[in-house]
Amino acid sequence: MEVLQLNRSDCAANPASHPFISVAMPTYRRPDMVRRAVDSVLQQDFSDWELVVSDDEGPEGETWSVLSEYARTDPRIRIVENHRGRGQVENTNNAMLACRGDWIKPLHDDDWLVEGALKTFAMLAREYPTAAFMTSTSHVVEDAGIRYRRGGQVTCFSSQECLTDLYLVGRTRILGIVPSTLLISSKVIQAGCLMRNYKSISWGVDQLFFVDLACRGDMVAIDDGLIFYDATNHASITATQSFPHIDRETLDLKQLTWSLVEDKQGLPDPETVVRALRVARLRGRFRHQSLGATIRDALQILRPSVMWAANQAIRARVVAPGSRAAS
Repeated sequence: MEVLQLNRSDCAANPASHPFISVAMPTYRRPDMVRRAVDSVLQQDFSDWELVVSDDEGPEGETWSVLSEYARTDPRIRIVENHRGRGQVENTNNAMLACRGDWIKPLHDDDWLVEGALKTFAMLAREYPTAAFMTSTSHVVEDAGIRYRRGGQVTCFSSQECLTDLYLVGRTRILGIVPSTLLISSKVIQAGCLMRNYKSISWGVDQLFFVDLACRGDMVAIDDGLIFYDATNHASITATQSFPHIDRETLDLKQLTWSLVEDKQGLPDPETVVRALRVARLRGRFRHQSLGATIRDALQILRPSVMWAANQAIRARVVAPGSRAAS
């Protein structure tokens, strides 16, 4: 197969190729990792898919050569060069915009699919055809080993329920949403819901995307590990940001989400939510920040409003819309 660089007009010119699920994979200089991710797609027992890989380096890179070999052996695999602008946001958008399927499955090059994942996503997509997006949990791959997540419960959140839960860091926090766990209706992407930057946000672009998706309609949450999420020690945006910057981004994100929630009765304000999150994040921070900063964060727990916000988040994680076990 000839390797093509396609854009939306190219897709429109080939209406015969219309898979049910398009896997959208942004990549940049990770040839070994991208092999693992592509192989996980090829090994699925669901065949009505295409794989669109957007390479942020281009044909001169080693990754392009690796992907070209895959594309020559399977016509469902296409490579596109990112001309939208360098970086995670535009590279992900470039991949999603080149997709032809009814549903779009983002998959970062350092993550990979569990066996049977696409079949499960497809089954639930047919059961919930009007949902804006879906998300599963993931098996988290760490340097010390893999933390497996198995469940099977499926929950449908309305748009407002999802926004409120994202704001409180409730059940969506337990799910551990990352872009690779998503399945998005192509109609939502075609309507212009793409990854974007907002105010100070660079570390939290993923969370911002989830908020934007929640504004588009219902979310179906699958409490079962369908993705292997690579949290091992390798380069990432998160690792390059300072804690004060992350807290600033978190406040900007909470203020935006707060503005979108229609029923604010009983909800803590954004500043209180961020204080509660600083306490919740102490375990992962205290070895990497000054003693003074740790003490300041710990003292937040003495604020009654922070305790109340923490209780609201705990309650949100326990109380959810009607759910059922996956069949």
